[in-house]
Amino acid sequence: MILGMGCSTKKNTPGTRAYHELTTRYNIYFNASEAYNEILENQPDNFPENHTTLLPFYPSVPVQEEKTHGGPFDPVADKLLKAIQTHSITAKPRRNPSQPQTQALRQWLQQEEFNPFIHNVWMLLGKVHLQNRDYEDALETFMQIQRLFKQEKDLITETEIWLLRIYTETNRTYDAENIIYMLQSKTLPPHLHDLYLEAYTAWLIHRKEYAAAIPWLKKTIDRERNFRQKKRLQFLLGQIYALNGEKAAAYRAFEDVKGLRTPAEFSRNATLAQLALQERPVTTEIPDPTEKNSSIIKPDLPADGLNSDSTLMTNPEQAYLFQDYYRAYLKRSSVREPATESIPRPSSYPETATPFPAQSSSTHRTKTMEELKKQLEQKAAEALRQNQKAVTNKSREKLLKEREKERKEKIRQRERELRERQRKREATIRQREQQREQQMREQQRQ
Repeated sequence: MILGMGCSTKKNTPGTRAYHELTTRYNIYFNASEAYNEILENQPDNFPENHTTLLPFYPSVPVQEEKTHGGPFDPVADKLLKAIQTHSITAKPRRNPSQPQTQALRQWLQQEEFNPFIHNVWMLLGKVHLQNRDYEDALETFMQIQRLFKQEKDLITETEIWLLRIYTETNRTYDAENIIYMLQSKTLPPHLHDLYLEAYTAWLIHRKEYAAAIPWLKKTIDRERNFRQKKRLQFLLGQIYALNGEKAAAYRAFEDVKGLRTPAEFSRNATLAQLALQERPVTTEIPDPTEKNSSIIKPDLPADGLNSDSTLMTNPEQAYLFQDYYRAYLKRSSVREPATESIPRPSSYPETATPFPAQSSSTHRTKTMEELKKQLEQKAAEALRQNQKAVTNKSREKLLKEREKERKEKIRQRERELRERQRKREATIRQREQQREQQMREQQRQ
């Protein structure tokens, strides 16, 4: 009883703080962190993906398997919640009259949480809710971190990066832009560079800003440590190159996916994607299925997007079918039509594959006087339009300045709303604390 009373969270002494920090760190957080990392590392192996559509940046649960609440990380969340309930120290310490009242001491006394390790538990709990796709719980947890540990600058910055990912996945564009604006105005600590790199890359891809996302995605691939996720992102890079019209770069990106350690599904789909990027069918022995005299009947596409067919590469008809299907997907989703860019030919040795120049179907002929006159008129009209654009540049600059003012005003209004919401939440918490203290006093009197 004496040991339990001495280590109670109702007392805030150096001894109780040291005890609860040690217990939180090694009895609960270490095991929870190990379980979280293990589930996260094995997560990509558990979900089949459709490689004929744009892969999501993060592996996700199939729609038919999604739950309303909870997920594979629930055991980790239970441990962390128990740690917070058992080892959180909110009682204020007794002041020593002989101790000088410095600014650092006053700031320390103003905080609401005195367990020096509990902030790691809160952060891991927010990540667990995010991985479970419980976005409201994750948002509430990260907001609570910002309230409890506002003096920890690096922790607040990390929280903002995780909030950027939440706003991205929940399509909250305005909030995500505000977070990006705040993060870009800061100097990030080195240990948060990779986390910000991933979150910002995912944001650009979500916005379909593919040209801007390519260099960020390359850096993310270089920094990725999980081998399977690295290959996923490399395949995604090839898809984005293709959607952006850079077919030669897409071909090379799909080639980089292949390797001895690469899972078979990625190698197979990378090869199929390369076939789809070719200008002509791979084999000339297959007649065109659209011709009337063709004896080949075009089969229907499998429901799984041709991912599970291990004989696909040995069947030229199915390879031709995938080529046609994937081309239609690229044409439907493309940002712009690809230029006359050369595509590497298939080769048994990828390192020796060389691009071949695209053939031009246009023929040169002498222009008539009418064509020359029409061309000159078009150039004159274009010059006139450019003149008008130059005149209206000033008005456009004024419009842009007004829009920037409106944007800043919206940001300030949003910050005011957040501060008001936080003030109300703090008032509610203080009221609950007062009610609890009153109940305890009544119980002591009884």
